[in-house]
Amino acid sequence: MRRNEQVRVLLVEDNIVNARFAEGLLANVDDQSFQVHCAGTLLAALDLMVRNVFDVALVDLSLPDSSGLETFLTIQRHAPDLPIIIVTSLDDEAVALSAVRSGAQDYLAKGSLKKDTLVRALNYAIARSKNPPEPVVRSRDKGTVVSMVGSNGGVGTTTLACHWALELRRQTSQKVLLIDLDGSSSGAAFLMKATAPHTLLDAVQNLHRLDANLWNGFICSPRDGVDLLQAPGVAGIHEQPTAERVRHILRFARSLYDWIVVDLGRLTVSSLAILEESKDLFVVTTPELPALFETKRILKRLLDAGFPRERLRLLLNRRTKGTSFTPEDVEKAIGYAVYGSIADDSREMDEAYADGRFLDENLAMRKTVAQVIRKWRGIEDKPPTRTGLGFLRFARE
Repeated sequence: MRRNEQVRVLLVEDNIVNARFAEGLLANVDDQSFQVHCAGTLLAALDLMVRNVFDVALVDLSLPDSSGLETFLTIQRHAPDLPIIIVTSLDDEAVALSAVRSGAQDYLAKGSLKKDTLVRALNYAIARSKNPPEPVVRSRDKGTVVSMVGSNGGVGTTTLACHWALELRRQTSQKVLLIDLDGSSSGAAFLMKATAPHTLLDAVQNLHRLDANLWNGFICSPRDGVDLLQAPGVAGIHEQPTAERVRHILRFARSLYDWIVVDLGRLTVSSLAILEESKDLFVVTTPELPALFETKRILKRLLDAGFPRERLRLLLNRRTKGTSFTPEDVEKAIGYAVYGSIADDSREMDEAYADGRFLDENLAMRKTVAQVIRKWRGIEDKPPTRTGLGFLRFARE
C-alpha cells in the first residue's frame, strides 16, 4: 500500500478509553492517513464489515458478547481475507498466541502500545496478507445465491422457490439451501413439510458464535437433500432481522453450500440490501393486470437502485394454456423481456395438494421449472431422438 493511501482500520474494542487512545495514536501519522471505525461489540463489528471495506482489523478478544479465541475466529469466518491484529492484555497472551497460530497476523500488548509500533504492525499485516510467504491453498468456491421476489402476493413465489431448490439438487447433486425470508409467512415450511422448531431468527441471534455445528441445529432437511432455514413466522414470531444480519447469514452459508435459493416474498427496503449478495434475481409475476402493473413498478425500482439489468430475470407464472395473452404481449406491456414462462396447471396442482404431493417432481410445473433452470445454467435441452420406426422410414426413403 502506498504511503499516501488512506488505510481503513476496523477497531474492535469495548473500552472507550482504550479505543480513544488507539484512535489518537493513528490520528497524526507522518505521510499516512488512517480512517478508524470503532465497534464496541462483536455484532457491531460484523455490521460494520457489511457496510464498509477494511484494510486491516485491530481486535480486542474480550468483548461483551464474545470472548477469547472465538472472537477472532468469528471475524475470520466472516472476512477470511482481512488481516487481523490482536490487541491483548498480559493475561490473554496465551490466547493471543493461539489466534496467531490460527491465522492472525500479529498481537500487541495494550500496556506497551506506541504509535510507531502500532503503525508498523498495521502496515506489515497488510503487506503480509497481500504477499503471503507460502502458497495458500485455495478454499472451495463460495456458493451461488439466487433470489426470488413476487410482484405482489399470491403469484406463486414460494412454490417456485421450493421447486427451484429441489430441481437444483436433482440436476447437480450438490448441496442446496432454501432460505425463507417471506416476512411472517410459513409457506416454505408448509410445502416442504418441515417440522423443525428453529428459524432464521435463531441463526441471526447467534451470529457471533455461529459455526458449522451450531448451524446444523438451526436448519432442517425435510425434502430430497435440500436444507431449509425457516422464516420466523413458523414459530409465530413477527420480528424481522435486519438486512445486515441476513447478509452475514448468507455469507456464512455460502461457505457451506453450492447453491442458495432465497424466497424474499415482497420487495422491501431490506430486500434491496440483501440483493447485493445475490447473483441473479427472479421477479415472479402472472398475466393479471394488477400483477403486471406492480411488476413494471418493481423493475423500475430495482434498476433505479442500481441492480444490474443483466442479473434481473422475469418469470411469468400461471400462463393459461390457449390464451391469446402471450409472453410477447407481457414484454410489450411492461417493457422487459420474459426470461421464462410457467404454464398454469391449476387443476393438476389442486389435485396434488389434495393428495399432499405439494412438490411432486412429476408435476408439469416442476418440469417447466427444470427447463428454465437448465437455460439459466447454460445447459441446452436435447432435441427428441428419432424412434426406431422413424429410422426405418428414413431408410426406406
